[in-house]
Amino acid sequence: MFVAGKKRKTPNPHGQTAPSTRPRLSGASSYTTAGSAETAAKAQIDKWYKLGVENTRERQYHVALDYYNRAIAIALNESVRNARLYEARAKVLQKLGDLKRAMSDAKEAIVIDGSSIAGFLCVSSILAVTGKLADALEVINRGLRTIDSQTAGYAQMVIHRESIKQQLDPSYVPAANVQSDPFQYLPDDLAVLILKQLDVRMLAICRGVSRRWMVLIDSAPVIWSNPYIVDSTEDLLSQLPAYTKPRKLFPRQKFHVPEQILRRIFTHSRGSLTRMHFPGGVAATSATIDALLSCRRPCSSCISIDKAAVISDKLINRILNWGLTSHITEIRLPYRSSIGDEAIHVIAGEVPGLRVLDISGCTNIHMKQFFKAWNSVLTEAHEATRLEALYMNDHPGIPELLVYSTKYRHFSNLKLLHIAIRDQHVLSLYNGLGSLMNYLQRIPNPQVPFPRLIDLNIDGVWDTAVASQRFESMHNALLICRCRLLCSGLRRLSAIGSTAVNAISLHESLLTCFPALRQLHLTRAMHLDNNMLVSLMGTHQLLPLVSLDLSGCVALDGQALAMLVSRCTDLVYVNLSQTEANNAVIAEFIRMLNTDQSPGLEVVALDTTDITGAAIRDFASACAKRYCRIRNSANRAWRLRLLDIDNCSGIGSDAVSIVRDLLSFMQTRVLSAVPM
Repeated sequence: MFVAGKKRKTPNPHGQTAPSTRPRLSGASSYTTAGSAETAAKAQIDKWYKLGVENTRERQYHVALDYYNRAIAIALNESVRNARLYEARAKVLQKLGDLKRAMSDAKEAIVIDGSSIAGFLCVSSILAVTGKLADALEVINRGLRTIDSQTAGYAQMVIHRESIKQQLDPSYVPAANVQSDPFQYLPDDLAVLILKQLDVRMLAICRGVSRRWMVLIDSAPVIWSNPYIVDSTEDLLSQLPAYTKPRKLFPRQKFHVPEQILRRIFTHSRGSLTRMHFPGGVAATSATIDALLSCRRPCSSCISIDKAAVISDKLINRILNWGLTSHITEIRLPYRSSIGDEAIHVIAGEVPGLRVLDISGCTNIHMKQFFKAWNSVLTEAHEATRLEALYMNDHPGIPELLVYSTKYRHFSNLKLLHIAIRDQHVLSLYNGLGSLMNYLQRIPNPQVPFPRLIDLNIDGVWDTAVASQRFESMHNALLICRCRLLCSGLRRLSAIGSTAVNAISLHESLLTCFPALRQLHLTRAMHLDNNMLVSLMGTHQLLPLVSLDLSGCVALDGQALAMLVSRCTDLVYVNLSQTEANNAVIAEFIRMLNTDQSPGLEVVALDTTDITGAAIRDFASACAKRYCRIRNSANRAWRLRLLDIDNCSGIGSDAVSIVRDLLSFMQTRVLSAVPM
């Protein structure tokens, strides 16, 4: 039967199979080809392994895992048994949290090489993390019986075994000479300098390492002279305070300082304290204060009691009566109702060299008494105090401070002034501005109140809610302008919630300081339009802005924002959320990233803007290229930390996926919820 498409086979008349016409290779040539293929496979395995090690060292674990997978796939295909490949992949999987696969690879490494130290350590550590301490101890003991004691890494296994034993039995004392003491090779003076860099928590941990460390730490008062508590809050909150999303993503870690630690600081310092700090979360009792007062009076330079510290008013008065000396340069007593006019008179008289004063929320301090207290210690009427930083947030005396400072020079040396309004309850303590405005008009030749001012915070002062609840009129915006608070030397300005200020007052206030600003946080300024922004920029080709927040300024279009960004080559933190920012702004960002001389953007917030998917893909690609270009140079620490493209209607899910892939090796936090 004939089948179409197939050739019929012609039978061999002699009944023998026809020989193949394909040439056969000789035996020698076949061995040569097999050897060259095996050599090429090993070279390829070494290549992927080295790339994996390099990326593991750079903490790019996902990329390293891909390289290890390629190396293991080639090894399996060529029947190459290599334990180090499985050890390396197990380490990466353990870093990524995939403990099941990590244990499987570690066991495979032990099967291939019975003396795999990394394999035994990985299996034992995973079992210990999952709570199977007995199994972890059995595995590490089996490894110690198998491996020669002279092998490198044997001591690390012994240390791991002792730590597991101590976890099983807290009363167990580790074997001697398991860990070497780094301080035994250093002189005590150098060890004290190292320990002085640690915070209170780490000092408490170091005291429990050994008896020698405890004696060394307790016998050196200088270690406890400047105690501090590390707060691991993301510094993004301080760079862009109006950006509220990071407060939910990176919440401030609440910590509690035990009273025993505070008492230990006061006891071991023995009068050498240079900073008396009561952090938030501490509940100081009379016993703690007695431990402080039992020492000789220290030469402290700072008295600081945080808002969240639980200390009674009676104990605060005891601290002030004992600790106020001529060496004090910084006093921070925020939101303390016990601090009144009498305490201010004492501080002004006892501390002539005061540089920093924080009386935020101290509503019992009246501005007339505040000026009288400092006037009583000044020898001349036109002399100024040494005060350089004043914090008066949520204080009802803010208008009086500004108006009286145009006549009296008591605080003309101020370089930092924070008068933000956040607590609406405090606003009801003031009646109005009418009399103050009349008083200001009667002052002949009013002077610039703070000519040396560098840092100014007026958050909430220009807010509509503040104007309606606190003042009888809208003169609060005029007050900032007429008092000439924004001087030419200003470098940092924060005016969050500027909805109430009109165009004239805003332009007059910003005109003198705008070219020199390095930080500008001006949010919800409804009257900041394109013409005003062009007028403020003037003929200046470059602006020194580092942190820029114009979120909610809806009167600015994309071209004006792009023009502003093009003149700010040093930008690091940018928030243009809820504006008309478009692809022209992204183009300027890309141009900035392509210039290695610029510090590079680290935080970009473009929530609810007109950015498209193609533009944001180009921006992510430029960030990735810059990171790869300079990561081996001096600017290696640069990376884009956060990118917010949430609620951007022009960006689809495919663009978001591409952006996440491009920025994944930089560990960039990409925020995006694609709108429906």
